Amino acid sequence: MHYFPLFRLLLVIITIGLLLGSALILIRYWFSLKKQPSGQSILSEDHKIILPLRLQAHERIILFLERISPNNLIMRLNKPEMSSIQLQAALVKVIREEFEYNLSQQLYISFKAWELVKNAKEEAIKLINIASGKLPDTASSGELAKIILDLAMEKERLPLNEAIDEIKKEIQRIF
Repeated sequence: MHYFPLFRLLLVIITIGLLLGSALILIRYWFSLKKQPSGQSILSEDHKIILPLRLQAHERIILFLERISPNNLIMRLNKPEMSSIQLQAALVKVIREEFEYNLSQQLYISFKAWELVKNAKEEAIKLINIASGKLPDTASSGELAKIILDLAMEKERLPLNEAIDEIKKEIQRIF
């Protein structure tokens, strides 16, 4: 019978040893986590680098869309001495060049926004070509400009406006 208290003492010592061992393991694990760079800080550093690039991309895409709007294109490119065919070629060329210049920006905007940007570019070219098709080859650039602007006014909303709205929504989601 005198073994029973000794057995209890041994059981208490083993339990305390297990608890202290577990605590020691947890403390070591906690300190090892503190020594490693946390994923959160790495993400924070990436965010500091990527955020300005994303904002710049959104800004450049909006600028591109504004530059290919019929009003802005015609104001920049139309010259009285041009024929309608020359103006048509110049308008389409500028749209394509500006689009190619901004191709890399698709890395920083959503797939949906990029699709809307591509659609806006294609619709702008289509609008110019439709307007040109309504004129004889001998028409002046002023006549083409008028028809382009009329066709643009007939549309309730140009695809480039939808693309601009989506880009603005993306920027708001970032913040």
